Amino acid sequence: MKIKLRKKKPAVKAWRRSPGYWVAVGTLAAYSAAGGKLAVTARGQQTGGWEQAQAPVSRRFDIPAGPVEEAVRAYEAATGLHVVIERKELGNLFSRGVTGNHTQQKALEMLLAGTGISYRFAADGAIVLQLRGPDASVHVTDELSPSSPKYTSPLRDTPQTITIIPRALIAEQGATSLRDVLRNVPGLTIAAGEGGTPAGDNLTLRGFSARNDLFVDGVRDLSPQSRDPFNMEQVEVIKGPASAMSGRGSTGGSINMVSKAPNLRRLIGGGLYFGSDATKRVTADVNAPMKVLGEHTAARLNLLWHEGGVAGRDVVYNRRWGLAPSLAFGLGTPTRLTLSYFKLKQNNISDYGIPWVPATNNALVEYRDQPAPVPRNTFYGFRDRDREYLNSDTATVRFEHDFSDTTNVRSQLRYGRSNRNSMATPPRFASNDSTVINREMRSWIAKDGIWDNQTDVRAAFRGLGVEHSLVAGVNLTRENNIRQLRTGANATTTLWNPNPDDVYTLPLTLNPAIGDVTGKTQAAYAFDTVRFSKRWEANAGLRWERFDVNGVNTASAPVNRVDTMNSVRAALIFKPREAGSIYVSYGTSLNPSLEGLSYNTGNTDIEPEKTYTTEVGSKWEVAGGKLLLTGALFRVDKTNARTPGILPDDPPQVLNGRQRVNGVELGATGNLTRRWSLFGGYTFLDSRIVKSNTAAEVGKHIQNAPAHSGNVWTTYRLGKFTAGLGPRYVGRRYGNNSNTRKVPGYWTIDALASYSLSPRVDLRLNLYNANDAYYFDRLGGGHVVPGPARTLAVSTNFRF
Repeated sequence: MKIKLRKKKPAVKAWRRSPGYWVAVGTLAAYSAAGGKLAVTARGQQTGGWEQAQAPVSRRFDIPAGPVEEAVRAYEAATGLHVVIERKELGNLFSRGVTGNHTQQKALEMLLAGTGISYRFAADGAIVLQLRGPDASVHVTDELSPSSPKYTSPLRDTPQTITIIPRALIAEQGATSLRDVLRNVPGLTIAAGEGGTPAGDNLTLRGFSARNDLFVDGVRDLSPQSRDPFNMEQVEVIKGPASAMSGRGSTGGSINMVSKAPNLRRLIGGGLYFGSDATKRVTADVNAPMKVLGEHTAARLNLLWHEGGVAGRDVVYNRRWGLAPSLAFGLGTPTRLTLSYFKLKQNNISDYGIPWVPATNNALVEYRDQPAPVPRNTFYGFRDRDREYLNSDTATVRFEHDFSDTTNVRSQLRYGRSNRNSMATPPRFASNDSTVINREMRSWIAKDGIWDNQTDVRAAFRGLGVEHSLVAGVNLTRENNIRQLRTGANATTTLWNPNPDDVYTLPLTLNPAIGDVTGKTQAAYAFDTVRFSKRWEANAGLRWERFDVNGVNTASAPVNRVDTMNSVRAALIFKPREAGSIYVSYGTSLNPSLEGLSYNTGNTDIEPEKTYTTEVGSKWEVAGGKLLLTGALFRVDKTNARTPGILPDDPPQVLNGRQRVNGVELGATGNLTRRWSLFGGYTFLDSRIVKSNTAAEVGKHIQNAPAHSGNVWTTYRLGKFTAGLGPRYVGRRYGNNSNTRKVPGYWTIDALASYSLSPRVDLRLNLYNANDAYYFDRLGGGHVVPGPARTLAVSTNFRF
C-alpha cells in the first residue's frame, strides 16, 4: 500500500501551537503521572523480534521531520511493516524524522527519539511503545557507522578499530581544520612538510605515514591541501592495514571524510566564530526540498568564509572561502541521483616552525638534537614572500538503486583537481660553531587531477544454510600529478631575533623541466559477511589491483612501473550477547614505490612493501545501547621495509628492512546518562625497527610514534547550559629513526561552555590549550612546528 505524505508542508512552529499538539502533550503528561502505558504495534509477516522482522542489511530512509503520524506512514511505505497507532493523540507529537542508511530497528528508534516513548517486543512479536516516567528520557543517538558500502555491519559488529567523529562533535569543539578534528584520535600524529613531502595534512597512523591515505567519500585525495570541515558530515579513521578496503597503501590505516548531502528536511543553519587569535569565521548550511523539480528532490548549500591566525605564531595566517552545493533526486525512493560540487580556495602564510639543534653543534651543546630554545612566537620566514595558494575543486555524480530490500547498486563518478603554489622558509643552522640560521627556500608548484569511478553491488541472501551479506565492485581511477621546481638562494638571520619583515631580494629561478606523472588503477573486489548463527559470524574480502604509473619526473627522467597487487582481509566474530562482539581479524596492505606519483619518484626499481596485521578486540554497547566501549590488541608487521642500499649494485633503496608495532586501543563513544556524553580513547604503541641497513636504527622506535596517547571529550547538559572538558595527552616522540632527536610529551586541556538562547540559537565559548602548554605539534626531519598557544573563541550557531 502506498501512503503519501501530505502535500502541504506544515510549519513546525505553528503546528506546535495547534490544539492537536497540546492534546498529545497533555495525554502524555497524564499517562506519565499515572504510570500508564501507551502501545503502538508494528507487525510484519514474521514475528519474533527484529532478528526476524527486518532485512539483515540497512536500507535508505528519507523521512522528514513532522507529526509522528506522517513519519509512521512514511516508515510503513519504506519497510512494508504495518504500524497501528491506537491513540490518535500520539500522531500529533513531533518526530525529528530519519535520514540515511539504517536498519528498520534503528530507523524506528530515530523516529521516536525525543518523543518520550520507548518500545519493547511483546510475546506475539508486536512492538509495544511504552511511555516512561516524567524523569525519564529516550535519548537515541544516530548510529555511527562507516559510510563505505563495503561495511555491511554496524560499528559494534565491525571487526576493526574504527573511530568516527560526527558532525555534532566537530561543531561542539569549534574545529576549523581537519587537523583539529583528528586531535580526537589517539595514535594519530601530524608530520611537518619535509623533503619530497609538501606542507598540508601529513598524518601518521599507528607509526606509519598516512600521507597518501586520505579519502573524500571513499575517493583518494592525493593533493597536498589543508582541509576544512565546513562540508563534513563525519570523519572516519580506519586503523590497521586495509588495502583490501581502500586500495594501495593504508599501512597504518586511512582517513575518510564524508560530505554532507541533501535530505527532505527544511533547514537554515549557520554560525559565527570569533577567536582571540584574530580568527573570524562564517559558515552557512541551507537544505530545502525542491518540489518544483519533483516530490522527492532536495538541494543543499554549505558556505564558508574564514580568516585568522594561530595563537603564539604571530605571522602565520590563513584565509579561505568555500562552497559546496548539492542536488538530490528520488530521496526516499528506490532510485536516487545526487549531484554535488565542492570548492575551497586558500591564501595562507605557512608555518615551518623552528629548527632542530644539530647533534654536532658546539654553540648550544646542552640542546643538541632538541628543538632550538627560542620562544614559541619565533618566526624565521618572510612575511612578504612566504605564501601558500591552494585551490581544490571536485564534482561528483552518485547513482543508487534498490532492486529490493536486500539488493542494491551504487555507482559514483568523481572528477577532482587541485593546485598548490607555495613558498616557505625552513630554518636550518648554518654551521656547527654559531647560531646563524639559514633561511632556506622551499617552493611547490603542483597540480593534481583525478577521475574516479566506483561501482558496488550489495546483496543479502541465504545460501548453503547461512545468511550472506555480499559486496562486490570495481574501481577505475586515473590520477595525474604535474610539478615544477622553483629555487632561490638562502638568506641568513640570527637564531634569537629573526625579523619576519625583512625583504627577500634574491632572484627566484623557475626550472623549465616539468614533472608529469600519471597513475592508472583498475581494481576488483568482493567481501562477504557470513552469519552462521545468532552467535557466530565471519567475513572475508579480496581485492585485486593493477597500478600502472608512467611519465617523467622533475629531473626529466622517465618514470614507469606496473604493480599488480592482491590484498586480503578476514575476521571471525563471536557475539555472546546482542549488545557485544568479540573478534579476531587479519589484514594486509601493499605500498608500491610510486604510490605518491611524482611526490616520491626515487624508488621505481623496487617491489611494493608488504604489511600484515592481526587484531583481537571486543566492542560492547552499554547504558541501554547509548555508549559504545571498544578495546583491541594488535600487531602490525612490515616485512620488507625500504632501507638504504649498501651493496655496489644496489639501487638507492632496497626491501631489506623490517618494522613492527604492537599496541593496545581503548575507546568510548556515546552517553553515560541522558545529560552526560563521552568521546575518548587511549592508544599504546610499542614500535620497533627490527631490521635496517642503517645500523643505528636497529632496535629503535619508529619516529613520530608516541608510546602513549589519549584524549577525552566529555560534556554535561543542565537545562540550557552545557559544560565540556577535553584533556589530551601525547607522549614523547622521536624526530628520527635513530632516536637521537626527541620532543617531550605534553598535556593540553580544552574547555566548553554553551547556553541555548532559544531552541534554535546557541551561544558557545571554547577555550583551547587552557594550560597554555608550549608543545610541538608537527615533527619534521629538520624542523618542528609548535602547537597553538591558549586561545579563546566565542561563537553562535543557529538553525531554523
